[in-house]
Amino acid sequence: MFCLPKIRSFHRHGNRMVAFLGILCCIAGIASAQTRIKVRIHADQPTVEISPHLYGLFFEDINDAADGGLYAELIQNRSFEYFSLKDTHPRTEFHPLYAWQIASSPKNHERFVDATLQVQDESPLNSNNTHYVSVTADQPGTFGIQNLGFDGIRIDQSAKYDVSLYARVDDWRGDTPFTVRLLSPEGDVCGEVELPKPGSTWQKLDGVLTANETRDDARLQITTKGPSTLDLDMVSLFPQQTFNGRKNGLRKDLVEALRDLNPQFLRFPGGCITHGWGLDNQYRWKDSVGDVAQRKPNWNLWGYHQTYGLGYFEYFQLCEDLDMAPLPVVPIGVGCGFRCTEFVPMDELGPHVQDALDLIEFANGPVDSTWGSVRAEMGHPETFGLEFVCLGNEEHDTPDMRQRFPVFAEAIRKAYPEIKIIGTSGLGTGIPIYDLMTKEKVYSSDEHYYMSPRWFFDNVNRFDSFDRDKPLIFVGEYAAHDTDRKNTLYCALSEAAFLTGIERNADLVDMTCYAPLFGRKGHMQWRPDMIYFDDRNVVRTTNYYVQQLFSRNKGDVYLANSIDVVAKSPEPLFDGHVGIGTWNTTIELAEAAVNGRPLDLADWKSSSGEFDYTGGRLRQTDLQATPALAISHESFSGEKIVFTARVRKTGGKEGFLLRFASDANGNGGYWWNVGGWNNQKHGIESFDGDQSSTIAEVDGGIESDQWYDLKIEMNGDTLRCFINGDLKQQIQLGSLDVSISSTYDRDGGEIILKLVNPTAAEVDAQIEISGVQAMASTASMVTLAGTKDAVNTFESPETVKPVASKIAAGTEFQHTIPPYAVQAIRIKSERTN
Repeated sequence: MFCLPKIRSFHRHGNRMVAFLGILCCIAGIASAQTRIKVRIHADQPTVEISPHLYGLFFEDINDAADGGLYAELIQNRSFEYFSLKDTHPRTEFHPLYAWQIASSPKNHERFVDATLQVQDESPLNSNNTHYVSVTADQPGTFGIQNLGFDGIRIDQSAKYDVSLYARVDDWRGDTPFTVRLLSPEGDVCGEVELPKPGSTWQKLDGVLTANETRDDARLQITTKGPSTLDLDMVSLFPQQTFNGRKNGLRKDLVEALRDLNPQFLRFPGGCITHGWGLDNQYRWKDSVGDVAQRKPNWNLWGYHQTYGLGYFEYFQLCEDLDMAPLPVVPIGVGCGFRCTEFVPMDELGPHVQDALDLIEFANGPVDSTWGSVRAEMGHPETFGLEFVCLGNEEHDTPDMRQRFPVFAEAIRKAYPEIKIIGTSGLGTGIPIYDLMTKEKVYSSDEHYYMSPRWFFDNVNRFDSFDRDKPLIFVGEYAAHDTDRKNTLYCALSEAAFLTGIERNADLVDMTCYAPLFGRKGHMQWRPDMIYFDDRNVVRTTNYYVQQLFSRNKGDVYLANSIDVVAKSPEPLFDGHVGIGTWNTTIELAEAAVNGRPLDLADWKSSSGEFDYTGGRLRQTDLQATPALAISHESFSGEKIVFTARVRKTGGKEGFLLRFASDANGNGGYWWNVGGWNNQKHGIESFDGDQSSTIAEVDGGIESDQWYDLKIEMNGDTLRCFINGDLKQQIQLGSLDVSISSTYDRDGGEIILKLVNPTAAEVDAQIEISGVQAMASTASMVTLAGTKDAVNTFESPETVKPVASKIAAGTEFQHTIPPYAVQAIRIKSERTN
């Protein structure tokens, strides 16, 4: 067994990483020469412990992820509580009878009599579930109602389904049958059960249906005999094959996809739905526990309704089933800054604080406590072992937030000092309220990044220089977004490169989770997501497989490493177009040139904004364009390119956007943002398609009605930017393209090497491992590789998938990393004497 010596207390070591994707990749011709590198792993130089919680999950009810998704209920609008939504993602088609219709006669059955449906609230089931439906027939014969499910109801031949409902009947005529059926759209009976007759007061009825065929488009029908009036509420249909066979349970194949990620925690319930659209729409956890018929449903700021059938009890139960730490997120008395500016007055904050304390009691309290007894009554007298509580989500930096956060933190520490508080760093990569989290001494602080792939490559070293005396970091939401919001392999590789930097800084970054988790086909508000599904199929994306590769090959301690470039392709050449743009600004361009040769401004192509060429000048006059952009029709190639422009601002908030190395439509490449960020900074930004990320920025602004001579000079991998002859920015564009992580797994006695190659060329690696007495001669390897734009789809769900293999290994061995690939190599080893 390879036993590591005691870990030293330093955080940085001499080889940070390897430079990631050469920033010039998208603007350069790809050279054919193979890159050769030497990788050194120092097994006797452990640096930091890898957090046991590092890789986890974030579940938010977005993209129909709960009802119609993870929650296995097959009936939509089961309690007739839908209504039209007008405040967010308007869905005016919703109403109390959405997904319901009058029952139609099955094949080979007597013709049903006419009936009417009316939603009532005079004598409801309870005060939380105030609507029910009355189905009335005025003449003898069969009548009823049927539900269409979520785009149909999936059933499988010979599978059993639990059906339940609340019913009462006026004018009951003798021993009339009460029948529940599964039907095909054509009227074929796919399963049937008779339930006991209800009385004149609310009564819960239940039974079991067995499907006699497999379909994705079934419907559930409930019928009785008239003349009479049938009242119904809380109509439910569950497959018995839920995960772990639980009642009111979760969809088995979706939970299995989560289990296969080896997750260590689960953040819940949001995300933005934690705040809701306003204070009256916040996620209130107490509405989500107890008998499902007593739970108070809510509408969702993503534009649909939620039953809360998947509530906090089911959430804690799932965490227990998959051995995950629960990370509940509670609101802190402020509204969602993106949607409203509401906040709870300080003198009314007490009940909101108490809700947070009561949640901890629900999870951890004894059975004789108020909320511990609720948990016990639901069938779980044992505590759930809650260790963490997240306060807030993506909080805006406002005085109201800064005033309220400490109240919640103080109350939790006083009542439950053992609970670790996870705060929030605020919006954007600048983490504006990390200072407050430091002052409040939270356990960790939540950061979110939805950025271009380039940003992730450029930020592999993000945490190298963070202050270790401040709170830990929780990367609670992140995903690479390309132009088309697709789950491409390239996006996934950028996330993999970023994770190598996180593992190197695992003394600081305690947890990470990709977001969002689920997306239901045909019901998307957000892309990309990690897992897509419909009623029958589950698509595991390239991003999913990167998360799986890292979570299954994490290791316990990081090992120092280095990479040397032995040979590399020639420096890339500039290849692309130049152009001019603005953001909420109007400008006038007098002249432009490349390498001293004037460009014809009359022949530039506008892709946005209002450009007009008159009198030898190109003017942009749309003050609202974000951005306006015009591109020269000529393209340029060369090792050294100098782009100059004489331009002035004629109105608006910002300055100039000098675009270069883009395609003919203005996608890809870069722009130099002169006087951006409300005329406070100059910045160099790179693009993947039309998704930008900032490479470097400096303070600075420009004046209106003043001519400026701007110059961008690209020489090999050096980029320099000038205003009126003065050098304002200079950056070196990286050219190494492999990122690595090396860790040690104590239980397995294995060194784990993860390699990420995001380029089109294979990389020849000479790998040397020092500080060991002996190494196995073979290693196990998992490879995820494909084309740059490869995507797993419903039609082709395994375009990219992990491939396991064995390779030759030892203390020194040659290894070829394929193009567009991430690999995990595990090698058995023994310690040096």
